[in-house]
Amino acid sequence: MTTLSSAGWVVHDLGLATTIGGSLFGQVALEPALEEIRSARERDLASEKAWTRFSWIKLASHAAFAVPWIIGRTMLTGEEVSARARALTRTKDILVGASLITGVASHIIGRILGNKVKRGEGPEQAREGKASEDKESKALEAAVWVTGGLNLIATAGVLAVTALLAMEGSESVKFAVDSRRLP
Repeated sequence: MTTLSSAGWVVHDLGLATTIGGSLFGQVALEPALEEIRSARERDLASEKAWTRFSWIKLASHAAFAVPWIIGRTMLTGEEVSARARALTRTKDILVGASLITGVASHIIGRILGNKVKRGEGPEQAREGKASEDKESKALEAAVWVTGGLNLIATAGVLAVTALLAMEGSESVKFAVDSRRLP
């Protein structure tokens, strides 16, 4: 495999690692730790600031794993691999699409929620009865968690299929020969 293809694979894997690792950190470490902050407004603001910062990195990470995949898909016909690898490739296509859609949706909904937080109408304040539009901010929060969770599942699926494809590719003499002509 050439230097450019290898670099694309590295960028792809770094994008997956950043997207998955950051999301897991936020959901299992950051959000529970915010419970230590007594003020509902401060919890909302800290959460909003952290997720807003990460959301731009997460979008870039989605591009980092999707772009090399899409470029690579346009350079091979599929005849270079086994029937199992072709099926895994189609599965990965679907998962990459699902990850991109849920990632962008989560980002957009998160931005809307973030704007409510900045106006003092965040979900933590709503739970404590300190925000006027408590149903909307809670619904937005739930939508962010659902789309974010689906995004994490889809992206983890991309990672899993990527590993399966790498193993499948290492067993294919035809793929090894044909992949040498990639840039």
